Amino acid sequence: MEDSVRRYISLWWSLFQNSLTRDMEFKANFLGGLFVDVIFYGIQFFFFSVIYSYVDAIGVFTKEDVMIFLIVTFLTDTLYMFFFAGNLFNLNRWMVRGDLDFFLLKPVHSQFLVSFRYIKSYAVVSLVILSILLVSRVVIYSQPVPLLNWAAFIISLGLGWIIWYGVEFIISTSCFWFKNFSVSGWLSHEILKFSTRPDSIYTGLFRKVLLSAIPMILIVSIPTRILLYGPDIKYLGWQLIVALVFLINSRIIWKKGLLRYESASS
Repeated sequence: MEDSVRRYISLWWSLFQNSLTRDMEFKANFLGGLFVDVIFYGIQFFFFSVIYSYVDAIGVFTKEDVMIFLIVTFLTDTLYMFFFAGNLFNLNRWMVRGDLDFFLLKPVHSQFLVSFRYIKSYAVVSLVILSILLVSRVVIYSQPVPLLNWAAFIISLGLGWIIWYGVEFIISTSCFWFKNFSVSGWLSHEILKFSTRPDSIYTGLFRKVLLSAIPMILIVSIPTRILLYGPDIKYLGWQLIVALVFLINSRIIWKKGLLRYESASS
């Protein structure tokens, strides 16, 4: 087991080095990725600044809270972009063109390879900047944030990231059943927009759906709540359960999808 883990960590590091080399060959594209991120961050900050010019709070989230919520949103999004964006979004294209065959022929876990093959190396810069920005905002927060909050936040953020992966992977693998489902990437993108808004705006049945079947609230809002308001065992436990459910289902659906897959040579 330990040797297997080391092997996959070593493999991921090799994939990262390969991706970094590829990205640095096209420096304009590397810098362009950073520029797009800056525009996206600016639009979101502007959007909420306009809202908070009319109201003092959205549920329990004050303007100060939402600024931290936005940084956590960007951090989660950047982590996802770093690891998965160059892969799952392209799964349908790989299947249609037959490129998926090359992944399946490698002597490595196929789901691992289609999830991690291409890494957005430019996101490392954004991750460093966002991490510094998050720490600085929390340090000047109106209430002291203890280390226990930080520890629980890191766990919660990791679970939210796994949930995001599970949702995205399941949607992406729908191409096995629809043969050519190129809108899967955009579908998951639209669904994930629900995670970029404070959970206070969702109520009733819709809130319950976003906490379970389509667990967008668990990706950013819950980690932010835990960071600012303290650990909540109920939320953390539920995140863990949902993360495991989606991770296990992603594995089951991947195996079933491969049974339906017709390679390029068929």
